[in-house]
Amino acid sequence: MTKAKTASKNNPTSREQAKEFFFQGQKIKPVKLITPKFSFLAAEFDGSGDLVMDADGQPLPWARAKVS
Repeated sequence: MTKAKTASKNNPTSREQAKEFFFQGQKIKPVKLITPKFSFLAAEFDGSGDLVMDADGQPLPWARAKVS
């Protein structure tokens, strides 16, 4: 008799490859930005460590940066 295979959340064969995200041709990564008023997931350039800023000079949220 063979043992029945059970589904597992930790199955390495069903995992996806990690995705890379780019903003204006540069690789970005998510970072937690904490300010005195609020905190959110922002985008940071992978090589330099600088925050990704919008046209107004405000840090760009991760959800908006990863689709650009």
